[in-house]
Amino acid sequence: MCKPTVITKKGDISVTQCLNCKMVNVWNRSVLLSFSFEQFHAFIKATQNLPFDEYLEHTPDGTEVVILATPYPDLSLVFTRVEWYEFFNSINEAAFMQQVYQLVHN
Repeated sequence: MCKPTVITKKGDISVTQCLNCKMVNVWNRSVLLSFSFEQFHAFIKATQNLPFDEYLEHTPDGTEVVILATPYPDLSLVFTRVEWYEFFNSINEAAFMQQVYQLVHN
């Protein structure tokens, strides 16, 4: 049975994990990203040093954003600069908190 634990919350982003099913969920307004523990750490490793300014694009209204592709060609994640830093700070903090929970619960 799933018993998700909130391991970080920053602004609009919450990250939960379930030790029973070994899943991490990243909640961001109307988007829910679900990862196995291994996928979560692979995602962090693949995105950890992406500089916002090197991937800068503009929406039709002129807002500066970064569009992050997903494995699904018709689905991309779009971040403003503030959302970008909030998102990556949250998932990095969540990875740290996973280590803390692992130490405490083992």
